[in-house]
Amino acid sequence: MIALLRFSGFATATLALAACTVFPGRSYTQTGEDDIERFRATVQEAVNCRTAAARNQRYAGLDVRMPLADIAGASLPQMIDPHLATSDEIAALDAWTRDLGACRERLLTVTYATLPSFGPIIEKARDNDDAVYVMLVQHKLTWGQGVMRLKVNQTELRAALIARADQIIARIGKAEEEERNRRATILSSVIRSLP
Repeated sequence: MIALLRFSGFATATLALAACTVFPGRSYTQTGEDDIERFRATVQEAVNCRTAAARNQRYAGLDVRMPLADIAGASLPQMIDPHLATSDEIAALDAWTRDLGACRERLLTVTYATLPSFGPIIEKARDNDDAVYVMLVQHKLTWGQGVMRLKVNQTELRAALIARADQIIARIGKAEEEERNRRATILSSVIRSLP
């Protein structure tokens, strides 16, 4: 799944999110940081799984049509490739999607356990990529069109994850501000009551 590699760039955003995460108590802070670290490590595992699968000689023909390790690395000839998938390429694509399924299953499990609001975003990206694979198999897309759609999917996933992270960070900032205002109000009322 193309989406797996996208998370390597997102790992930096998760570290920023971890730095901004503030929970009511020390144990909550540690739990939040632990969850983000677990998510980050699982993203890296998924990227490594995908990279290892992409190196499999079984997929050498597919790698000529589209860069399996990183769709962002598509060459101009790959992006304009007018050919439809052959029966051998369809068989390889079927095996490729199965191997990617194994890579992404743990990622989704850990995502829902650690950052559940990111889960649907990741699933949607997976489904969008799968739709491209289906259209390639059905000869509704050429290889070049498929590559371009996968690149768009990658950009949309990054944007959605960043937007969600921004929402979380804004919510945390608002909670911190409300807590400061509450403390200021209490302090002010205590000061006013002093003789």
